[in-house]
Amino acid sequence: MNVELILVPYDTALRGWRMGAGPEHLVQAGLISRLEALGYAVSLSTVTPENDAPAEIGTAFALMRLVAQRVRAAREQGRFPLVLSGNCNTAPGTLAGLTPASRAVFWFDAHADCNTPDTTSSGFLDGTALATAMGWCWRQMTSAIPGFQPVSDHSVALLATRDVDPLEAELVSRSAVRVLAPESLRDGGLTRAIASIQPQVDLAYVHCDLDALDPAEGRANPFTVAGGLTVAEIESAVSAIGRSVPLKAAAVTAYAPEYDTDGRIAEAAFRIIETLVGAADQS
Repeated sequence: MNVELILVPYDTALRGWRMGAGPEHLVQAGLISRLEALGYAVSLSTVTPENDAPAEIGTAFALMRLVAQRVRAAREQGRFPLVLSGNCNTAPGTLAGLTPASRAVFWFDAHADCNTPDTTSSGFLDGTALATAMGWCWRQMTSAIPGFQPVSDHSVALLATRDVDPLEAELVSRSAVRVLAPESLRDGGLTRAIASIQPQVDLAYVHCDLDALDPAEGRANPFTVAGGLTVAEIESAVSAIGRSVPLKAAAVTAYAPEYDTDGRIAEAAFRIIETLVGAADQS
């Protein structure tokens, strides 16, 4: 299988800052050679907006538009698009690159990322990533993303989510989004979620924010929250998804190398990426 690594090395519109340093760090640490050792042909592209003047909202949506184009091109060229991004808000672009197929979203993250501009208390645009993909907000901006179609909340599962803002929780509770805390994943919740989502979709997108991991596995970024998953649990869950729904795109996000003082999260990211690519290869 051919894999295209699509690097989006930005965090809050700044290239190479904090989590924006993660994508290139993983490549420099040997990601390509690890995938090639498994028999995969790997190509690399980096998404960079034409206007480098940092503006969180404008830059984020410019990146989404470019990611949509790159994902669609990768698919047309027979490559599996794997996005390595500082922020989670590349997801609407990745999902736009998969239309017109009906898409399932399996979202590994400590946070729901289902805030809207009206519910957020932090003002962090990244916290609206999944809400944007579902069409809950930023509709004027998403209308300019090539191929964008909102993902149905009936086809979305939040996995390992355990830190949700109060107003955000109200939005999610009124939706059809399935929320699986880590203990629910360990108790068969993923099997039930897959079974209910599978008949509605053509393919799956798996999104892995590395703070889905428990801090005992290492610290991925400044937003790490206790009570997460082990690397092995994410690997098992990804494999289960790939056995049930064709996995056609994925993302690994939110890795800030400066917090990974012992390199354990980089190794975790390699293992998760290898599992994602393997699941796609068998889909």
